[in-house]
Amino acid sequence: MADVQDGAVTRDLPLRGSNADAESFDIVATYHRLLKEDPDLTMPMAAIEALIEFLGHSQVKTVYETIDLVKTQSEKLQAAVRNPIALSHGTDLFSQYLIMSLKQPASSSGSNGSNNSKSSPAPQPPLDNPHESFEVVRQHLLRNSRLFATRAKNARERIAVNGRKHLHDDTTILTMGGSRVVGNLLGRAAQKHDYGWYTDPPRQFRVLYAVDPALAAESEAVVASLRGQGVPVATVPFTALAYAMATVDKVVVGAEAVTANGGIISSMGTYSLAVLAKASRKPFYVAAEQHKFGKTFPVDEFDFSFDQGVINFYSDNTKEGKDKKVTMPDPIDFTPPELIEAFFADHKVLTPDEVAKEVIDMLM
Repeated sequence: MADVQDGAVTRDLPLRGSNADAESFDIVATYHRLLKEDPDLTMPMAAIEALIEFLGHSQVKTVYETIDLVKTQSEKLQAAVRNPIALSHGTDLFSQYLIMSLKQPASSSGSNGSNNSKSSPAPQPPLDNPHESFEVVRQHLLRNSRLFATRAKNARERIAVNGRKHLHDDTTILTMGGSRVVGNLLGRAAQKHDYGWYTDPPRQFRVLYAVDPALAAESEAVVASLRGQGVPVATVPFTALAYAMATVDKVVVGAEAVTANGGIISSMGTYSLAVLAKASRKPFYVAAEQHKFGKTFPVDEFDFSFDQGVINFYSDNTKEGKDKKVTMPDPIDFTPPELIEAFFADHKVLTPDEVAKEVIDMLM
């Protein structure tokens, strides 16, 4: 069987993994394996792909069983990691996608036709038809789930197209961390882009890279890649950001997760950078894939479901050495929407208010 979607034909796509049945399927091990196998895979996408692989191994017979098992596996996956925020955004999005897909009626012609919705699959076989085999529905769902995952993984290229119009010649762009989507955006902007009817020349800009010692390896990789593409890059420590901000035209960062109110959760230090940018009247942009949007709604830096172990008070030096909490290896902070100018997403450029509206629409 084949599906036609946006002019492309997709065959029955092989699912990664072994032949274990659903009862013995280890969703946590699968998630970590996928991240290890593909360094470019985001946490939400690894969660989505793990759930797709689970569905490929399961022997579900009904719609309700499918949804219930996906919910159970999602909860198991979220409980197995210390910081489940980004991962939960992926599982929530996929669950909503499943519900929408399983409820969508077939087209009157019976063809799969093209569908221009940003997240909708091709029309599905009707579930209220007693003569329709659920296995047909399940296989159709799996094919379209793989297509859904492929599209989400291609989001960085679409962000590069949408964001390049905001990167102008003879400007200095400040960034930080090891965001792959930001690295790709800046690298693509330094290249010409051929639209077929028009060739957009390379942007001539400079990059000021704030180096976080905790993300040294990722930062060095991005800096080396940009310099290899001819982009002038200067590195500065976080302690020099206030001094360096006077030379900056705009700030562009990535995000681990985009919250329901149009804020972001990202590596610790992002909030400080956003505050500094606001005080210096420099626009602060976020490059983030749509699959990172979710219902998380923190009210401050401490409104997470886990303790990061960053602040611990002791009056005894010896006790601190024995009892000190373990700090999360990748601590995070929350940057509120009022500090963000706009989002470079894979489908368009959005204000924080527009992001909040999209999250509500996605999760209704």
